[in-house]
Amino acid sequence: MEKVQILLSTYNGEKYVEQQLDSLLQQTYRNINILIRDDGSTDRTIDILRERYNHDNISLVHGDNVGVIQSFFELLALSSDADYFAFCDQDDVWKPDKLMRAVKALKQFSSEVPTMYCSQVTLVDEGLNDIGHLPEPVRGASFNNALVENIAVGCTVVFNRSAKRLILQKLPNLQFVIMHDWWAYLVTSAFGKVIYDSESNILYRQHSMNSIGAKTDFLGKWITRVKRFVDRGGRLPISEQVKEFKRIFGEQLPPEYAAVLNRFVEQRSTIMGRLKYALSGEGFRQSLVDNAIFKMLIILNRI
Repeated sequence: MEKVQILLSTYNGEKYVEQQLDSLLQQTYRNINILIRDDGSTDRTIDILRERYNHDNISLVHGDNVGVIQSFFELLALSSDADYFAFCDQDDVWKPDKLMRAVKALKQFSSEVPTMYCSQVTLVDEGLNDIGHLPEPVRGASFNNALVENIAVGCTVVFNRSAKRLILQKLPNLQFVIMHDWWAYLVTSAFGKVIYDSESNILYRQHSMNSIGAKTDFLGKWITRVKRFVDRGGRLPISEQVKEFKRIFGEQLPPEYAAVLNRFVEQRSTIMGRLKYALSGEGFRQSLVDNAIFKMLIILNRI
């Protein structure tokens, strides 16, 4: 049985980390080990991990507080030579068959092909009460989508050794990376295969301490949508991430993806170029509303 290494980043997670770790240890897929990197917690997280989880298949690394993105990149660099790797957040709960289902899907493809699995999630409140699901990515996973949107929720992501090597092959400047899961989706969709599973096997907890969460009320959804697109302090995060991707991987891309990438970067230097790009529909977001906002902001040069 192939080995799965779970990469868990913790930070001040004393309230929920026990529920999460218990759910990891109850996976029906048994050949796992768990690598935890604590990102400089100041609460009882470390004490809980030491007292309750002194297991042979759990390793704990103490780190400085570098933030969630760098913490996951450091976990990748520290990870072992397992067959598959799974990103894990501290405050969710995994259903027992989560890893079994992911590994079964990944095994359909050659281990030489960089392959990543991601899935739907069940949104829950702090008490784990069901409050809905995320919208389905009706157009599927693709490089054209990954340029401008992330459908790979990090806590669902499992990928093979080839994908790990690819992600670590050339590391980005992390100030230009929006999130570690989005970067993994972008890289893997460009050079390999991304599997989206519409069945949820994870309880994705929504609370005030989420690094990134999903709003379920009407007003919250629209506020979140607007915030996704508005530049921050003069920055254009999506453009910065795409340009960083081009700097690192541009010369390695298959010709058709290189052309897609170049049009996204270069056609937007003039208003007519932006209008042409927006009307082409080449880069797209999954929902009709988000896609309409995306096209408008492309024209306004706000992406």
